[in-house]
Amino acid sequence: MRTSRLLAAASILVAISIVSCKRGETVIRTYDSEVEHVLEQSDSAGVTVSQGVEYLETFEGGKALCARINNLIVRFCYGDEYDGVDLAQASKDYADRLVEDYKKDAGETYEADEDSPWIFNWAYTVTGSFAESYGDLQTYMVYSENYLGGAHGMQSLIPHVINLKTGEEVEEDMMFIDGYEEPVSELIKAALQKDWGSPDDPGSTYCMMEEDGMVPNGYFGVSEDGITWYFQPYVIASYAQGVVEAKVPWNELRPYLDREVVKL
Repeated sequence: MRTSRLLAAASILVAISIVSCKRGETVIRTYDSEVEHVLEQSDSAGVTVSQGVEYLETFEGGKALCARINNLIVRFCYGDEYDGVDLAQASKDYADRLVEDYKKDAGETYEADEDSPWIFNWAYTVTGSFAESYGDLQTYMVYSENYLGGAHGMQSLIPHVINLKTGEEVEEDMMFIDGYEEPVSELIKAALQKDWGSPDDPGSTYCMMEEDGMVPNGYFGVSEDGITWYFQPYVIASYAQGVVEAKVPWNELRPYLDREVVKL
């Protein structure tokens, strides 16, 4: 494990520039793990499982709140089935399961393609990190990438929002008043047009995207500037465009926000 950064207070958890450690401050560390397994049939083929997950070693909000947030992080990175499991055990179980799946799946098909051992060099990556914040709302990003011997791997970047006062996850519909979906969809489209071109230009990248998918999708993060929605590869664009982001400023979202949750 390694210390990744020290923060001055829970309400400004994203203030990464603070490096001094004083009593009572929030301390973030990273749990690192890398597991490698060579396929029994060939030492030229194997699987690697790499993990790097940021968690709270201490939290200014107290031990109970620290534990609650860390439990959320485990669930974000490994799934709800790990609710109540500590990070080290969840990481081990996750890696062990992937290695066992690899031994079964690759082992059963290796003989049919033993002249191409490279297709059995698989890799899994999971990273979790504290990102930007707004007030008491903290974004936590989970990046995953799986390569299973094909032309390219598959990646995802899934944001989550944590209420630092309660230690609970903030779902998208909690951020908004009823009826927000349609007007916010138009704001998302406008944000994407700024980055990818005009819908009136047949040669723009935007025109090659799927407008039907440009909606509030639950995959959002907060920052001082506004809310950013994340669209995974193939949802609204090609794999080559990667994870597509649409950032909408707070002032544009203001009419649709639940002001009890978002303090502007």
